[in-house]
Amino acid sequence: MSNVLKPETIMKTKPAFDSGVAKVIILASVLIVFSIVLIGTFVYFFTENEVVKKLKSRDLVTIAESISSKVDARIDKEIETSLVFANDPTLLKWLQGGESDTMLEAMVHQKTNYLHQTLGYSTTFIASTKTRHYWDENGKIIETLSKQDPDDSWFFESIALKKPASVNFDYNNQLKDTFAFVNALAGPVEAPLAVVGVGINLHELSDNFASYKDGKGINLWLIDGKGSIYLSDVYEHNGKNIRDVLIDSASSDVLKQFDKSTRIFEYDSKSGDRMDLISYPLKSTDLHLLVEVERNETVSFLRTIKWNTILAVAISIVSIVFFFYYISRKLANPYKRAILLNQELEKQVMERTKELYERNQEMLDSINYAKLLQESVLPKEQQLKVLFNEHFVIWRPRDVVGGDFYWSKQFGERTLVAVGDCTGHGVPGAFMTLLAVSALNRIADSGEVGDPAVILSQLNRLLKETLGQDVHEGVTDDGLDIGICSIEPNCVVFAGASCTLHRVDEDGVLESWKGNRRSVGYRKTPIDYAYTNHLMPVGEARYYMTTDGFTDQNGGERDYSFGKKRFADMIVRYGNLSLMEQKELFLHELETYMGEERQRDDITVLSFRAADQIAAGAAEESTEEGM
Repeated sequence: MSNVLKPETIMKTKPAFDSGVAKVIILASVLIVFSIVLIGTFVYFFTENEVVKKLKSRDLVTIAESISSKVDARIDKEIETSLVFANDPTLLKWLQGGESDTMLEAMVHQKTNYLHQTLGYSTTFIASTKTRHYWDENGKIIETLSKQDPDDSWFFESIALKKPASVNFDYNNQLKDTFAFVNALAGPVEAPLAVVGVGINLHELSDNFASYKDGKGINLWLIDGKGSIYLSDVYEHNGKNIRDVLIDSASSDVLKQFDKSTRIFEYDSKSGDRMDLISYPLKSTDLHLLVEVERNETVSFLRTIKWNTILAVAISIVSIVFFFYYISRKLANPYKRAILLNQELEKQVMERTKELYERNQEMLDSINYAKLLQESVLPKEQQLKVLFNEHFVIWRPRDVVGGDFYWSKQFGERTLVAVGDCTGHGVPGAFMTLLAVSALNRIADSGEVGDPAVILSQLNRLLKETLGQDVHEGVTDDGLDIGICSIEPNCVVFAGASCTLHRVDEDGVLESWKGNRRSVGYRKTPIDYAYTNHLMPVGEARYYMTTDGFTDQNGGERDYSFGKKRFADMIVRYGNLSLMEQKELFLHELETYMGEERQRDDITVLSFRAADQIAAGAAEESTEEGM
């Protein structure tokens, strides 16, 4: 017989199994799987410790600050409304007359009914110090207050405190419910004419309180130094003591350390779950906000990481076995090639992931920093309060940052205030606002601050030269629409570039002054263009300047823009109210009209009240317009 193998035999012959390759595959698989499990375990426990540490040092404080700011804002709103009502001239005159003037009485009760029906307060009240009558929001006397009645002690305590306003949580026998009342003294605090204010139903506050939570496993309480619960996200807890809902050790620690400081505690609940709790003092009252967070809910995402790690290990085992087997059978020197290839792939993935993360982080940091820069150049609320006895500002960029801005500057008895709308939105628009504000400050600091028209002309020249737009052709064509007022004890002067000033006098009559048609800084605007001054009429009035974002906002049934006429009608409709009330109603009108529509443009509205000592004659000073 021949010893030569046939071709068919050679084709069917299988290579012998390489036990060395199998050992390498098994060893490598065991090492890699062990490394994944070890690293996953280490990362899991390390992450858990860091999450708990971050929860105690930052997250709990952030949650408490966020919720307390909402509660403080709600109470501050009640306080502000009560103080405005307490200083109402009609109310004071009616009270001084012993509540006998029926015409004044009708006007007063119309306002209390407005607070109740329109602004949504659960109750409004007037408690006279002279007659001891307790008037409700419907204009009815529901009782006469007496020192002998314990339920009326709040009235006499509010007078004794001699504070303009105080917050009182109380069960009202007449209204048969628990209310949060703001008691404001009408008239001089030393001898008030009445205690007036508003109240909201505690059940309503509890519903709002529950909505402040942003996840499961969170419990909220508002308590005093004795542990009495005035407010909770669980309505049944209201009126109880914190000792009834927390374990003894936790409640004792909270009450022992009840002061003006923020305290953080941890303990095991009755069910054995680990709990974290923060005691945070409110700014508007002497109460503390308690926020209890179940730790399992805080670190619940780690369970997902654990199961994903296990799944990744299983997939890795299958992939590694197949990979090593294929490489070892098909390529030379399989072990070395597999290691080198794996290292190269990991390096590329890590480099690409790092690059993408860094670029994304840089972009987010830039936008957030741009927001800080833009907000830093805008006048602070405290500055505006110093400049104006009464004012409001609505500033709503379409994106994180925007092209709208407002500006003010004071020189002795002269105050400059402006509202501007720069080209673009987002970061480009914000950059233009920084440039515009810097140019205005530079012009104002130069000493020529008495003439708004001159300021606009100088701003036009400075922007065109800065942006290289003083020639007819170029890559960019940027600028802004702006209105500026100069306010002095004797006059108010306005000049505008594609911007309108509205004025409402004490009789509710609306007048409007349009600025020049040419905007500032654009190539089509001549560099020597002269703007026009408008001198306002005599008398106390409220002034309004706005960018076109408000009037151009689409919405309504037909998706039309809000429009200048609707905006003017809104000013007249609410012109008799305080500016802070007008701000809330303006925003309400805007949100209602927008509906589900996205904000189209940056929106800015600035309103201020000019003092009644203005004594200049009604006239208009104009400079010749350049074409």
